[in-house]
Amino acid sequence: MNYKNINSYEASLIKSFNKNSGKEILQYAVGALLYMPATNTKIADKILKRKIPDVKSMVFCLEDSIGDNMVTEAENCVKSTLVKLYNAIKKRDLSIDELPLIFIRVREPGQMTRISKKCGKTLSVITGFVIPKFDQENAKSYVEEFKKISDDIKEPLYMMPILESRSVISKTTRIQNLSYINDCIKSISDDILCIRVGGTDFCNYFGIRRSINTTIWEVNVIADCISDIINVFGTDYVVSAPTWEYFENKNNKEDRTWLDGLNKELQYDRLNGLIGKTAIHPTQISYIQKSLIVSEDDYNNAIQILSMSVQRYVGVKKDVKGNQMNECKTHINWAKKIVALAGIYGLKKD
Repeated sequence: MNYKNINSYEASLIKSFNKNSGKEILQYAVGALLYMPATNTKIADKILKRKIPDVKSMVFCLEDSIGDNMVTEAENCVKSTLVKLYNAIKKRDLSIDELPLIFIRVREPGQMTRISKKCGKTLSVITGFVIPKFDQENAKSYVEEFKKISDDIKEPLYMMPILESRSVISKTTRIQNLSYINDCIKSISDDILCIRVGGTDFCNYFGIRRSINTTIWEVNVIADCISDIINVFGTDYVVSAPTWEYFENKNNKEDRTWLDGLNKELQYDRLNGLIGKTAIHPTQISYIQKSLIVSEDDYNNAIQILSMSVQRYVGVKKDVKGNQMNECKTHINWAKKIVALAGIYGLKKD
């Protein structure tokens, strides 16, 4: 990768990562997070045979994607998958760098503990847990449970709460819930990888389903809630974008309407400060990842701003093209984010 105008920050370029890379990297590296039913028995074999190279992060879902009568079967399937991956790493058939970031989405308090006991040492394969419908009613229980599991396994472990409950979307209870959640997770703030947004659940409460030509940002009642989530959590955590429901039709690959809608929504996601997106189909992944590639102009501006911060001799300077102003104090957080994203996803010509 050819970087231009790079000074001492070149050493901070990441270029690769794994589950042990640390939060400062992984919070951005989650990117396109692919959901898979926990009952899928082929996941381990696909990883071992390198059949899903584009997938850098995935979720084994024990909640909405499986039937209520399949929970035990799904938990056993998760155990079997983790055993295969754990043994492959031990035998050096699979390196830790080749292992996607793996998360388990639970459905209720107590299930993290049950999974932990069932999987034992093989739980070290996963990066963390995804918690659905995280709100004032269950946040404390989930946080305390997570703390105990994290202490027991003595491995890096992260939590990603999903904000998607009725009490969060409802204007009458929203700020109270968001404030409570924000206070509740402070005790494990270093272990909160991302705050995720459940846009589909939010829409469901109002009987709304956006069309293939409509982004979540055009559904005003949902956009209003996402804005509040960003306002409360965006300064301390990475907030990721909700899923796009449409994907490629294998029988009509020339129809790109789904992709036009996805790209439009991704543009608004980034504009509003969201990083990464839940993926429900493999055809979405490469486009979500591409949306996180940094332009050379943005990167060079970020390097200039960080350099100004270190040198402390000037607070304002023309950008690399000479038609925009870079201010050290007001653009510093943006610059740090840009450099982190560039290290993971690379650069593109403007």
